[in-house]
Amino acid sequence: MLKLTEEDICFSVPKIFFAYGFGNSVTFPFAAGAATVLLEGRPEPGRVLEAIARHRPTVFFGLPTLYTALTAAPEMARADLSSLRLCVSAAEILSEDVAGAWRARSGLEIVEGLGSTEMLHIYLSNRPEAWRRGSAGRVVPGYAVRLVRPDGGEAGPGEEGVMQVAGLSALSGYWNRPDKTTETLRDGWVDTGDRFEMDADRFYYFKGRADDLVKISGQWVWPMEVELALNEHPAVQEACVLALPLADGRMTLRAWVVARPGQAPGAMLEKVLKEHAKAVLLPHKYPRSIVFLDTLPKTGTGKIDRQALRRDSA
Repeated sequence: MLKLTEEDICFSVPKIFFAYGFGNSVTFPFAAGAATVLLEGRPEPGRVLEAIARHRPTVFFGLPTLYTALTAAPEMARADLSSLRLCVSAAEILSEDVAGAWRARSGLEIVEGLGSTEMLHIYLSNRPEAWRRGSAGRVVPGYAVRLVRPDGGEAGPGEEGVMQVAGLSALSGYWNRPDKTTETLRDGWVDTGDRFEMDADRFYYFKGRADDLVKISGQWVWPMEVELALNEHPAVQEACVLALPLADGRMTLRAWVVARPGQAPGAMLEKVLKEHAKAVLLPHKYPRSIVFLDTLPKTGTGKIDRQALRRDSA
């Protein structure tokens, strides 16, 4: 998939303790005899860009949150990215706004893929020669993927279903969690809990978590689609949207937003973002409240720490 050779130098900002980082820094380059760059400490944008300029990697692995931070960093204006031939992203959905900013600066598309700790490696991926913006790509050779409808049948092109994956790298079970093992392993298939849709060319598109569907103002909403809409707004650097319970048991949508430099967080921007969500989605699909932050909390693997935001809102 990556077409690695012994001439390549891989630089994965996600660390080796993360399944994605382990493949990027260890198994993939080792299989090809390629070299690996390891960056000690926190991956601050300036340090990451300096490492690229110094060590001249050819393949760069990041996360959407990292690409967001890099494109917004002042060091990006003078960054030397000329050694790169391939840029990869996984773990979360990459917004077109960030992908476009990276493309304008580096001249390269960011190739997106999808994997999980349960499967160890990426099992869906775009290719440099065959990709669709916004999709997780096609099935990686060696894996099988199916989408299961609520009635138990297999979804076809244009239909949504919960993704199940099979392959030799799948987990054998969860440590001391037989209940979770039974819930996830289904007759040789790993149930991801993610809703996807496949197009006629067999590219897969994420539609949200199967358990994230919430009723807002009497109508169903997936918080992820609201989050994606906010991330596409030019005033937004990064956003997260969660469904939270109200005192009377109803659910509401709250957004946490990091504004781009030069934008003034406050009531005016909050109104603009709410109207944007209503316009690009449907009138009821907008965050009822928006909290502006300087940065969003991150997990050890670089993803947005949604549980931390949920705890702070309790």
